[in-house]
Amino acid sequence: MTGRSQRQFFDSRASDWEHHCYPQEVRERLAGLVPEFGLAPGARVLDVGTGPGVLIPYLRRAVGPAGRICSFDLSLPMVRQARRKPLLEQDLVLQADAHHLPFDADIFDNVVCFAAFPHFDDPALALFEMVRVARPGARVVIAHLLSREELARHHGGHAAVADDILPDAERMQALFRQAGLGDPRIEDRPGRYLATGGKR
Repeated sequence: MTGRSQRQFFDSRASDWEHHCYPQEVRERLAGLVPEFGLAPGARVLDVGTGPGVLIPYLRRAVGPAGRICSFDLSLPMVRQARRKPLLEQDLVLQADAHHLPFDADIFDNVVCFAAFPHFDDPALALFEMVRVARPGARVVIAHLLSREELARHHGGHAAVADDILPDAERMQALFRQAGLGDPRIEDRPGRYLATGGKR
């Protein structure tokens, strides 16, 4: 996520992003999606492209008080919003670039990229970095509350992100394999996109 117009798009909308994009009906659907991430109590989870931290409370409930959540976003205004979420002492919210993660290898039990993957300039590099910081056997998840087609239409209404689309299934499978993941299970249907794979 390095394009200037794209950065400005997210920075300028940080303060009211969650209010506009996550009304109650959407939150209910998100609550139904999170169990698909395969999170366990006590897990260490990387929240990739957290935005205003909408996912943080759901992750916290899933991993419990013994778990650790590390959330990041490239947009500093988004990070400031995310830091307002209820966090535990072991949690971390920071500004970082998905293409160059500031973490050691093999440390996260789960890596979740919710509503962010199409915005990465180099999706192959971003996915490689997600896999690098995941421990062997960890699950990497790319998720949206829209299908690939629905998401393309949604982004098409905003010039700054109009070209930000999810790879098609064949390309996503290739990206997963190249990054060191097993072939992904891809669910792409109205109201949901979920691509998951385990680190070899």
